[in-house]
Amino acid sequence: MENTDTSMGTLYGIGVGPGDEELLTLKAVNTIKKCDVVVAPCAREGKDSIAFDTARNFVDEHKEVIIKHFPMGGKDQDRKVFEAFEVIEEKLKEGKNVAFLTIGDPFVYSTYIYLLTHMKDRGYNTRTIPGITSFCAAASLAGENIVIGDERVLILPASQVDEIKDEKFVVIMKLYRNEEKVLDRLEKKGFKYVFVKRAYREGQQIFRKREDILKNRDYMSLIIAQRK
Repeated sequence: MENTDTSMGTLYGIGVGPGDEELLTLKAVNTIKKCDVVVAPCAREGKDSIAFDTARNFVDEHKEVIIKHFPMGGKDQDRKVFEAFEVIEEKLKEGKNVAFLTIGDPFVYSTYIYLLTHMKDRGYNTRTIPGITSFCAAASLAGENIVIGDERVLILPASQVDEIKDEKFVVIMKLYRNEEKVLDRLEKKGFKYVFVKRAYREGQQIFRKREDILKNRDYMSLIIAQRK
């Protein structure tokens, strides 16, 4: 239920796209500009935030910026998400609008989803601004379609690659450290594939050969595959 207390601020979950500031939507930029506080996640304690760095040029230098550590899974994730919720909650109670920045789209493999649960449970006002997903960006770079016609596409994390059955089009996320297993499965199932690393960011690379993929592993990578 939406909070009708007009003294409370609103949390805006904002997708900033794959990492290129030119791929932020106008709605994302305009929302960032109107918020009082900007919160962005970082994958490691004390490190830079990719999401904030992507949107940095649209954040006024006098705006309050909070970088919070969000571990990707593991035993600390729930605690860290709740810590971020408490920080944001304090700002909302002060009547401030908060922009939470996330790479890609807020509803695709994002810690924002967990944060949003706490917000909704407590009745805070929330709005979500979509962003360009990493796999859509990667497809554009590689010149490969994701799905066509009346076909379906399967999007899954690398840890569940064994779930691929009769699908013709597949997108594999969270690839890092699972490359051999994924390539073995795709080759067994008769797929051709393209590996995209750091789409629209420094270090961007595209590979189609197994040996090149295994030599260029990267946390920010994915595979788009199509059955031959």
